[in-house]
Amino acid sequence: MTNKMNKTTNFWQELKRRRVISIIPVYAAAAFVVLELVDIIAEPLRLPDWTLNVVLVLLCVGFVISIIISWIYDFTEEGIKKTKPVDHEKTKPKETSIKATGWKIATYVSIVIIIGLLTLNIFKHKGLSAEIEKAQKSIAVLPFENMSDSDEYDHLGDAITDEIIMQLFKIKAFEVRSKTSIMQYKDTHKNSPLIGKELNVNYLLEGSVQRHGDKVRIRAQLIHAPTDDHIWAVIYPGEWKDIFEIQVSVAKQVAEELQAVLSPEEVKQIENKPTENSEAYNLYLKGRWFWNKWTDTDIEKGMSYFRQAIDMDPDFALAYAGLAEAYNTLSFYGQLAPEDSYPQARELALKALKIDDSIAEAHVALAFVKAYFEWDWDGSEQEFKKAIALDPDNITAHHLYAYFLVLQLRYDEALDEIDRALSLDPLNLITNRTLGDFYYHRREYDKAEEQLIKTLEMDSTFNYTHAYLGLVYLQKSLCEKALDELQKEISLAHGTNDIALTWKGYAYIICGNKEEGYAILNKLEELAEERCIPPSYFSWLYFALGENEYGFEWLEKAYEVRDPWLTDLKSNHFYDKIRSEARYNELLTRMNLSK
Repeated sequence: MTNKMNKTTNFWQELKRRRVISIIPVYAAAAFVVLELVDIIAEPLRLPDWTLNVVLVLLCVGFVISIIISWIYDFTEEGIKKTKPVDHEKTKPKETSIKATGWKIATYVSIVIIIGLLTLNIFKHKGLSAEIEKAQKSIAVLPFENMSDSDEYDHLGDAITDEIIMQLFKIKAFEVRSKTSIMQYKDTHKNSPLIGKELNVNYLLEGSVQRHGDKVRIRAQLIHAPTDDHIWAVIYPGEWKDIFEIQVSVAKQVAEELQAVLSPEEVKQIENKPTENSEAYNLYLKGRWFWNKWTDTDIEKGMSYFRQAIDMDPDFALAYAGLAEAYNTLSFYGQLAPEDSYPQARELALKALKIDDSIAEAHVALAFVKAYFEWDWDGSEQEFKKAIALDPDNITAHHLYAYFLVLQLRYDEALDEIDRALSLDPLNLITNRTLGDFYYHRREYDKAEEQLIKTLEMDSTFNYTHAYLGLVYLQKSLCEKALDELQKEISLAHGTNDIALTWKGYAYIICGNKEEGYAILNKLEELAEERCIPPSYFSWLYFALGENEYGFEWLEKAYEVRDPWLTDLKSNHFYDKIRSEARYNELLTRMNLSK
């Protein structure tokens, strides 16, 4: 036993004498630096995935060679010499040379370097790995081609695209582009690298859907955008009643291919069925398809399908939420009277939350009612925050909450919310337009003009963008350009845009043409006999004309009917001339807006 211990000790001493021990930390530090460097430059230089493994193998081979060389040879002042046997060394006095001290210093420095690099690496990855990994797993679902042979299923391509996007949104490891950003690529001839660059994503999911009777087939393929490499392609055949399982399979397959580890909560959310009735689900998809077209007629069609979905499944929470959102939208833009629509929206949102209180859309719908009809500002803010907590990537929640903040003159917070929405979906038309609108409200007219022009460059027909740009030009005293933009908005709506018509009348008055202003005022009075015209519209024109008594009369009417446009009493430029009047401030108090 003693012999063995002596041999081990002697071997260890020999390793130290030949400086093998000293070379190990030095080599390890250098190898660590090399691996880190390769890891950093691999992606920018588009090196193959196996590069790091090859470098690791070479470093391991080099390590063995360096140990052998350090055992056989020694570095001396006279150059490289073969290490002398231990017996020869015994005849010489023990040296504590500078060379030995140097090796010790090198060893200690190497250990410090390794510890330092490891520490930096750990902390760097703690702070950045989640963000980098998410960016690397950025994905856009391109519009699925609809290959169905019946007009009854015209909605399926866009609807399935939207649903798969919603499934991928539930995976926190992914950065997913929203539907509004990707719809511009419907029927596009652009190649994958260009689309990936424009959307700033690394992966694209594309495919098609085909339904024939009860049969459905979905084809999906995942593409690495920068290289146009097809990672996988799968066909999911089945029956329509299996549509939920198919959508879940697509989401899970994408997660697996991009090496995303799903948490139990994410799996639960993805696998959660909104309804057991597949035909009710089809009707809901139709409703959303029409609702997303953002015209009065299409929203009304969407409402019809939401109602049919509810009839087929009275416990379909998402259908209730969709119907509530539709009522809110039509009421806000004056198509429905507030006293008729908002109470129904509230009832529908509460019904949805009673069935499932985790639906962010229902919380948003309820928040909208509390702000624009009930003037319950604290309650509204709580509902917006609940929606965002439930679904942090819900762009609509951030967007509408931002508008809520503008009504309170909390512009910095509003811009933060819009920035958050834009970070989720940089090409979202509504969010880009809203940012321009916010700059207008904040009286930063140059920024507002730039942002609204940017939105029009993305889509020159996008609703209300020309109208807001017209108001910006009006504030910059560019009357001709203001009237031109407002007329463009009216023309796009084929003359049925009541708010753009009102703003044009306001612009005429501010620019000194009261006669045209009165003509539009009379036109609005005629239209009010046929359809709902918010009383606020009339107040704007009368205040511009300097007829404040009539203006306040219409404000009182707006107060009585809970006109949603009255909520911008603090932020709307049209009220600048009356802010010092007692009646204005008293109205703010009645609306709980005086804080």
